[in-house]
Amino acid sequence: MDTLEDCMQTALEHVNPARRDPNSPMPHNVTLAKPHNKEKLYKNYLATQYSDQWRKHLDLSLSNPLGRARAYVPRDWHLHNKHKCNMYKPTPYLTHQSSPYQLELLRIRSQHTIHIIPSHLHYAFRNPRAAYQDRTCPYCRSTGTTILGDELHMICHCPATKVVLEQFTAEFQGLTRLFDLPPFATSQPDAMTRLLGSPPPHILREGWIQEATPICGEFAYALRMHITSLQPSI
Repeated sequence: MDTLEDCMQTALEHVNPARRDPNSPMPHNVTLAKPHNKEKLYKNYLATQYSDQWRKHLDLSLSNPLGRARAYVPRDWHLHNKHKCNMYKPTPYLTHQSSPYQLELLRIRSQHTIHIIPSHLHYAFRNPRAAYQDRTCPYCRSTGTTILGDELHMICHCPATKVVLEQFTAEFQGLTRLFDLPPFATSQPDAMTRLLGSPPPHILREGWIQEATPICGEFAYALRMHITSLQPSI
């Protein structure tokens, strides 16, 4: 049976091929640590290595053709801010169980709201399936304007749906003031949509979960209900 050190070394070799050399052992802070601290120090080291590799992998999507991954990357706190965050840890919208309408928030963040956000139609059973750039906003299309119906458009720009964001502006404004963030009302649309994701790098995770996640969930639910009420007229 492999020892803890053997398992750690095997995992490390996957993220740092240079350490496959027997003469290149575990990091010194792990090797020299006391037994009861060794596992924690190794976990922190491995999380940093995986976070850096995962961020580089996602950054490559910015050079790809327009699609789901390219739309997601710029709107996530982890990738927009070049800080050494731990991408090992799930974000609050995946793990916070007690927040109202958590599922609504999860559906928007995971691009699963196929009947609400047109660009999320990758799960719809259509043959042939519409290309990403062809998933246009039906409310703007009815007025003679052809524009991609992604979450940024549906939340911040579409005249038929941005009214929900306007209704929540005061709550989001209070949230940015509470966490000493740039004022919500003067933020760019990308920054507004990032509030639905993970906490900014300098914000305590627990405080964000308690204060921000419920508001984000309520907004996601209100957006779905509003768009659902519009669909019979399309």
